[in-house]
Amino acid sequence: MKIRIVLRHLGICALAFGTPAMAWDSVGHRASAQVAVSFLEPGVRERLVAILAAHPRFQEDFLDDVPGFIDTSNQLAYESWLLGQAAFWPDIARGLPRGERERYHRGNWHYIDGAWVRGQAMAQGNSYVGIDPMPDVPGMEAAIRSEADVDNIVLGLDYNMALLTDSATDPASRAVALCWVLHLAGDIHQPLHTGSLFSARLFDDGDAGGNGVDTSEGNLHTVWDRALRERGVLAGVSDIVDWLQGIDRSAIESAPLDWALWMKESRELVTTVVYPDTVSEEILAAEREGRDFGEITLSAGYLAEMREISRQRLGLAALRMALLFNRNL
Repeated sequence: MKIRIVLRHLGICALAFGTPAMAWDSVGHRASAQVAVSFLEPGVRERLVAILAAHPRFQEDFLDDVPGFIDTSNQLAYESWLLGQAAFWPDIARGLPRGERERYHRGNWHYIDGAWVRGQAMAQGNSYVGIDPMPDVPGMEAAIRSEADVDNIVLGLDYNMALLTDSATDPASRAVALCWVLHLAGDIHQPLHTGSLFSARLFDDGDAGGNGVDTSEGNLHTVWDRALRERGVLAGVSDIVDWLQGIDRSAIESAPLDWALWMKESRELVTTVVYPDTVSEEILAAEREGRDFGEITLSAGYLAEMREISRQRLGLAALRMALLFNRNL
């Protein structure tokens, strides 16, 4: 299979960073944030860290968690770690004690219904097997007035970017918004956060972004989340940097910073790459025979392409995050 996302050339230096390997939720978010720091214009990193310092859980979830291998006297290394932690923090919020979890965790901000369309993303992100596509769901425009209006990743970026870029936002809310922007900008580049698979019987309500598809490596969503897991953060940063060194940054910098466009890219991968032919074949056979869905074996070629796509998507997320902050802060 060919890689669908192809861009070309820029240079960036790798940051010293290391941690035990964890799932994409940690490795991907931390690595993309680390790489983004290298693209920030002078003074922007310091402004971001100053905003983050007002986080209502800055002591518990940031200062108390600084690992021993981080030299806190090295401002670049220390502040880069803090921003990496901020990018992962919305997933940390999932595990906070009751009360704090309800205050900060927003499960439906991490993904979007694949039938939801808006702006650049007028094509659905759902894959339909043996059935007609569902109707489009026209999405709300970006004028978000309250958190109650936010129920998906696109609106989450709308809302939190508005809070972050408004200096009148109270400091604590602005710090939390920074964490969400860093996190959601990464999530929207993961294809299975932007669509699902539907079929007549087995997945009539969808497969929850690949969570319902069992494979030899785990459920399909988890396999994609963990694409860089074995590499860890340090090697993940290096992998992303290697890719970014071979692309043309000007093509990205001249494009609009539009997360609907980023979602469109992810959705193209959902409908062309993410679900291999063996998934469709097994679904159709199982529905025809009236049995449950079986486990799919993912080929070495599929897994290699997935890792390369993931490296590219995280590279794009990193560069685009830096551009967002450079232009708006």
